[in-house]
Order: sequence, then structure tokens, then C-alpha cells
Amino acid sequence: MSRVDRAIFCALAVMFAACGSKKEVAAAKHSLYDTDFAVVYTAALEATRELYPTLDDNPGPGKIQTAWHQVQSSSCSGPGSSCDDSVSGRSLTTAGGNPMAGMGTPGGGQAGMPTRLAYKRYFVRFDVSIVGGRPWRVKVVGHASEWEPGAAMPVELHGANKPPWLEPRSDALRVSIYKRIQKFAIPMKEEEPKSADDELPKTDPSTFKDMPAGAAKRLAEVKDAPGRRDYGALRPQLADDIVWSLGGGTGADAAMAMWQADPAQLEAMLAVLAACAADGDKRVTCPGGKPAAGAWQLVIEARGEAWKVTSFVKNE
Repeated sequence: MSRVDRAIFCALAVMFAACGSKKEVAAAKHSLYDTDFAVVYTAALEATRELYPTLDDNPGPGKIQTAWHQVQSSSCSGPGSSCDDSVSGRSLTTAGGNPMAGMGTPGGGQAGMPTRLAYKRYFVRFDVSIVGGRPWRVKVVGHASEWEPGAAMPVELHGANKPPWLEPRSDALRVSIYKRIQKFAIPMKEEEPKSADDELPKTDPSTFKDMPAGAAKRLAEVKDAPGRRDYGALRPQLADDIVWSLGGGTGADAAMAMWQADPAQLEAMLAVLAACAADGDKRVTCPGGKPAAGAWQLVIEARGEAWKVTSFVKNE
């Protein structure tokens, strides 16, 4: 084969590979799966865990949530490209996923790059949902966050700030799930409308009954943030002097670091929000009254015109 023939062959191979990937992405985005829920959920869980090992799964409502995984490289062009293996197995819920790790080492940066850029970190996570009824739909919603030196926590990127590598990574996960259950796929008649940021439904403040003005709205916002692991949205809900430990732990940034290191505490926060009660016009406790030994309690209080979480501790 001549050099020209090899060049033509390679060009055609690349073209067909790209077309195949685009076709698979389109099929993954516009397919329903006509099989049992367990088959679809298992395929989604296995595909997600293969790419993003640290996750929580809840088969009851058909939801899978990955932890924030550090993005090792932000250059990719689609499924099958380098972006498919450029996500570290380390997550923010493990010591190895600490965004501050290695900041003081000589190899922490890249030669010739400004320190601010060299040390910047990016993270990605996904919400995967099995929705509808048979035939089932698999929804994949990707989230990206950025951590800069000096910041206590990464900040989630929304709207125009979303990085260009987020959608290709979302497509790669969709295709991975699709390939496992392709034989059950049937075309979707029409795609569901999306919100501007393709967010999950928000908690209705009216679910918190008999609350002082403004408290129910704050409780709904507090519930939504840890439910989506949106740490950037949770931080503004906290008072700067929040108490997070009966042993004397105070401070919002320290609280966020502790909860991020131990997501079970955020699960406990979601649980106590199911039973809140007003304690006067300026204070709400969740659950109401004096907590039992070993039980968690969250307190929000009116600070000027705003309600803030002032305490979330486990009673000894």
C-alpha cells in the first residue's frame, strides 16, 4: 500500500469512527428501553461505576449519584477520545481526592505556567436517573466544578461557565450505558423539555408547615443542596460561625470540609429535615424539641433579614 493509499485509508477510518460515535451518541440520547427496570438499572449502575467508581446508588427511585471525581485532563473531543480515561479514580470523598493535595510539592505545577493556573483543579460528577415506566428512559446530568488555590471548596460551574469537556464526558457515559442494553432500545418519540441548567426538581417550600416567614424557603434550599451534592450552593446557607461539633467545632469552611470528607453527615442532614418545628419566630429545629442521644439536629435562625443554618451537631 502506497503512502497516499495509507493516508486515504487512515482518513476514512477516522471519519467512520467519528460517524459511528456520533450515531451512538444520538441513539443513546433518543432511546427508551423496553425491558424490566432491574435490567436497565443494573446496566446504568455498572457503566457508571466503571467510569466513576465512587458513587451512591438508590434503586428504589432509580437514582445513581457519583462523587466529585478529579478531571486529570480537560482535552477531549467526544466518546472514545482521551476524555474517556482522563478522570481520576480519586474523588473528593477520599483523602486521595483532596483538591489541596500536593499543593506544596515541586511537581505540583507545570513548568512555565503561572502558579494560579498550574494549581487549579477541575472535578466532574453525574446524576443518573431511570425514569418513566416501561419502556424506561435513562437520564444523565453532568456537573462540573472548579477549585482555585485559597478556596475552601470547589465551586460548581453553571450556564456559560460550564467547561467544553463536560458534555462529551456526559455523552461517553450515556453511550456506555446504551451499549449494555442496546438490544432493548426503541426510538424515543420526542425529547422531554429541559430547564436552562437541566436541574433536578426543587423542593417546594410549602412542604415545611407552620414555619416563620422566610424559614421554609431556607429549609427547602438547604435540602436541595446536599441532595444534589452541590457544595457551592450549600455554603451560602450556613452562618459563618456555625457549630458543627459539640466538641467546639465552629466555622462554615471547616464544616464544609468535614461534611465533604464524610458524606454520611450530609445524608443525616437530609434525614432530619423531614421533621422540622418552629421554636419561636426566630428559630427552627430539625427535628423539633430536644434530640435523643446519638441523634443529629439542625438549627436555622434568623440573622437580620436572612435565615442561616447556625448548628448541625450530633447529640452525645
